[in-house]
Parts: sequence; structure tokens; C-alpha cells
Amino acid sequence: RFFFFWGAMRAGARQAQQNGRPNEDCQLLLDDPADAFPGVASGHGTKVRFLVGITLAGLSGVIFFRYSGFQLPPAWKRTPKRELLIIAKRSCSAIGQDCSTSRCCNTQGFQCFKKHDSWSGCRASCSPGPDPTDTDSIPWNCTALGPKTPGTPPAPYAMSRVAKWVQQNCSSFSEDCRKTWCCKEAGKKCFKKDDGWYGCRDVCVPGPDPLDVNNDTWECTGMGMRTPGQGRVSDGTAAPWVQKWCSAKTENCLETKCCKDAGHQCFLKENGWAMCRPSCMPGPHLTDVNSHKWVCTALGGRTPGKAAAELVPKQLAKWVKLTCSKDGENCTDTGCCAQSTQQCYSKNAYWAACMRSCKPGAHEGDKNQQSWNCQKLGPRTPREWGSPTLYCFSVVRLTTYEAAIIKKQVSTDGGIGIFGCDKYDVFAAKGRGWMGDGPDGPVWTKHFVDAPVTVSIDNTAGNTALFRNVWQAVKQVGNWAVTEWTVKVDPDAVLFADRLRSHLRPHTGKAVFIQNCASDSLVQQGGVMMFGSVEAISHQAMDKYFNGGGERFCNNNNQYGEDRWFGECFRALGVYPVTDVRVLGDKLCLPGIWNCGDGRAVYHYYKNVTSWMNCYSQGKGTTG
Repeated sequence: RFFFFWGAMRAGARQAQQNGRPNEDCQLLLDDPADAFPGVASGHGTKVRFLVGITLAGLSGVIFFRYSGFQLPPAWKRTPKRELLIIAKRSCSAIGQDCSTSRCCNTQGFQCFKKHDSWSGCRASCSPGPDPTDTDSIPWNCTALGPKTPGTPPAPYAMSRVAKWVQQNCSSFSEDCRKTWCCKEAGKKCFKKDDGWYGCRDVCVPGPDPLDVNNDTWECTGMGMRTPGQGRVSDGTAAPWVQKWCSAKTENCLETKCCKDAGHQCFLKENGWAMCRPSCMPGPHLTDVNSHKWVCTALGGRTPGKAAAELVPKQLAKWVKLTCSKDGENCTDTGCCAQSTQQCYSKNAYWAACMRSCKPGAHEGDKNQQSWNCQKLGPRTPREWGSPTLYCFSVVRLTTYEAAIIKKQVSTDGGIGIFGCDKYDVFAAKGRGWMGDGPDGPVWTKHFVDAPVTVSIDNTAGNTALFRNVWQAVKQVGNWAVTEWTVKVDPDAVLFADRLRSHLRPHTGKAVFIQNCASDSLVQQGGVMMFGSVEAISHQAMDKYFNGGGERFCNNNNQYGEDRWFGECFRALGVYPVTDVRVLGDKLCLPGIWNCGDGRAVYHYYKNVTSWMNCYSQGKGTTG
């Protein structure tokens, strides 16, 4: 048996010497053949044949040891098994080389495609037609020659430049591209609408396009290759026919495949029903009349513009508590969770569970220790919103006690402090930090542009320039637009959200802000002001600042601290204050503060986790 295998090995070695290289069916890539056999240089001819011979000898040896009864030494048994993937890398073609002969590529994720009879090239993908990065406009045939090289390809267009002929030969956005199969504008590709028109688009969804001159359906068959670069960001304007033809939010858009409302797109729920929504996640929607799952296939293009914010959130449907999965149950089929703040995460194709968060890999306490893939199935079940609705945020320095306090808030009692509000955010200028898993999922800091902090004329922090940037970030994130109040809370302030609601409820719907601090030192402010440890501002007041010219009109008074600057700004915009000094218990405001048990909504200042939590524990059992 030994001599039989030895003979097979010798025959394989002779065949390798005759061929000069391995068979194409056996070719697999390494960065360098020397990685497989240290000390053996890579190259052609004799060295490659030597590697193949060694490989065949090794395979024969494996078979011999497997069936001859020969025992490996114990140390060899402890060596981890490694699969040897062998090929001389230099036998395959590089980017920019003709691969017609080699029929393989030495770049990960690339494959050899035919352009024409005289040239083939290595690409990550290929669509028949001209390539805007080529030196000429001759179209590619795109027949695949040989297998794709394993691995992830480099980023698309990382080093590509648009060829000069593109501006002369290709089509513009308003031109028919059926003959050119390429586009002048960066980021666009030629798509078929129908037999009478082909157009250049960033994306194409089968159905009518609200930007088009008519409501005829696009087939969206891609023609040619995309022009490298990023397209210009522009919402455009919906065509006049959209308001006449398309569906409203409450209507079935299965026939029209388009939406009247800005920022909406028609999505399929199931056979026979589709609706216009700003976005769609496959699975049950928790405000629907039934628990049937949405497919979420997009039908037609998105109507340009931004979807209007809904100030009053919809209540969860009654079936959620009855139909969705409970703790410990498999939620693979339901795709939803009965308990608020939980999300259905899959472990594998057969098991999923409702959890606050999920980390891919093995979970402590699992019986089989198999890895979780943590794919989200359906939506997270939200908490019921309070009344009035609150959006609360804090600004932190990630390397200070402030971040530690925020992390404690998010991990205590399901979320306390700002995480007891209906919407929340944490902003940081330097770096990006994970604060923990909040009621709505993982909490990461949002960025704002930093600015220097000086000393104000009141001998407080001159932080107006910094907080103007913060408020700009608040506008961009947009959560302020879906609640009735916006509340800025310092990290060292202990907030009881439900108590704050009772103070704000009588003033909801009015353009006001709350003056919460009285002090003999506030002479120029009339003895009372909105103190910066907690700033409560109504939705109508924020709308005047963001959309009524406030950002431009209030670009002054940098000599003040942010709280005084913002109060002066609101007065100038016609937003008037409401005084309620029972909102805040602050060591710098009258009548002072002796403990956290007198029922106020906010207490300030507690500059470490221990003192902050002591105040929270003391105030937790009191009523406002």
C-alpha cells in the first residue's frame, strides 16, 4: 500500500513538471506561496513545480498515515489543523493587466471579465456597456473568465478617475441614455424606464418616480456602469401630478406606487396592501390593526422633502401584549416582543429571544454556548410616551465624571435621568462614546463642533459659542421636532422626568421657556432667570429659534453664559418666560437646597456618581 501511494505521488510530480503550473480547477490564492512553505521562494517554472510536487507528496502521506495504522507523535496531535491553500500569486493577473490567458486575478474579491476579443480585465463586478473609468468608450462584454478570487474587494472607485470622454460621449440627467449606456454626472447610472426612455439616476425603484414629468412606471433595468463619485445632494421638487395621482398616508398605494406626502415612499405590507411611510422595517408594525408582517418591498420612488414630525406618537395596538413573545420565548415567528424596550434578536435560523441588547458571539448562561448572530427581527417595542412629551439631552466630556454619571443613568432602573424622557440624546465634541443600552437601544454620543469656553461678564462659564454649536446639532438630529418640550439637562443635575411633566403641562402648546432660578445676585436679569443646569423650552419656542430666524438673529452676546444668552434670545424672538422656581433645587438659587427629598423635579449639582445616586435614591420615594 505504501509503494502504491509513493507511485501515485511520483506520477503526480512528473505531471506537474510537464504542465509547468497547477491545474486551474485547483488554484487558490495566498498572499505569497512562501507563506505556505517558509524558505521556498515564489516564482515560476521549477519552483512552482517543486511546490506542486511537495503538495502531492504531502497528500499521499496523509492518506498513508490515515490507513496504514501509523501513529503520529503526541506533539503533532496537539498542533492545530491548517488547510493549505496554494498557488503562485504571480501566475494571476493584477489590476490593469490583461487576464485573457491567466483567467484569474491576484486581488481579493476580483474576477476576470472579458471586454472584447483583444482584452479582458480584473474587476469586482461588471455590467455590459462602457466603463466611465476606461481610457476609451468601447463597451465591455462582461463574460466571466475563471473563478472569483476569495476575499473582500477594495472599496469601489477608491483610485478611479472619470475619463475625459465621459463628458463628451455620455448622457446628462435630462437626456435619453439608451444609446450611450453611461452618464455624465457623478454617482449616476443609466436605467431603463420603458421602451421609449432610458434615464440617468442615482437609484431606481420600479414604479413611478415623483421627480419625473409623468407617472409612467420605471422598469429600472440597469444599463452600463455607474459613473464614479458622489452625486449632488438635492431633494428636488415633486412633479405637479404627484398631488393628483399619488396616495395619501392613510390610503392603499398598491395601485399608484407613489405618495403625496413629502419624505414618504410606498412599501408593500402583504399581497393586496401597501402604505406610504417614511421608512419600513420588515416584520410586524406595532401600531397596525393586526400582527401581519410587512414585507417592506419599496414600490416606486420616494417623494422628495422631509417627512413631517408627529408630535403625538401612536399608541401600541392591543394585540402586542397578547401576540408578541414574552421573556424566555422564541420570537423567531412573531418578530416582536410584549415587554417594552425589548427587541427580538436572532441567535440562528431556529431561535431568537427578546432582549434589551445583543452582542454577537456566545452568551454567558447559554446551555450550548453557540454564537448569536444578533440580527434584528422586527421593531423594538417602545415605552408608552408620557404627557406632555419630553426630549431631553446632555452634553458631556467623555474623559470626565460626566460620562460616568450618564452611564449610570442609562443602566439604572431601566433608564433614569434624561433616559426617563420620551426621546433623549447625549452630545460630545471630542470622540464618540458608548453610554450603554437605553430604552430605545444602544446609546452613542452625537457629535457637535467644539468651541473655546471663556469667562462671562457674570464671572460664569463663557460657553455661548460652544452651546450655539450644540443647539445646531440638536436641530440636525431632529428629535426636538417630535416632542412638546425640549429639555437641556447638565450631567450633574438629577432629573425626575415625570415630576417635570407636571410643572410643564399647564404651559404646553405655548411659546414659552421656564425661568427656574431666583437669586439676589441676578440683578440685571430682574432677580430670576432660566438657569443652565436645566433649560425647559416648549416646542413652539424651539420652532421660533430654529425656523423663525433665531439662529441668525441671536448670533451675538458671546460675553454671556449660555443660559443668559438663550433667555435674552427668546425674549428678542417674542418668546416669553414663565417663572416656576419649584422646578429646580440648586445650591446657587433661593431658597437653596438641603436634601433631595422635597419633591422638586431637578436637583443640582452632584459631580460624582456616588453623590448623584444618593440624591436620586433620596428623591425617588417622594412626590412632586
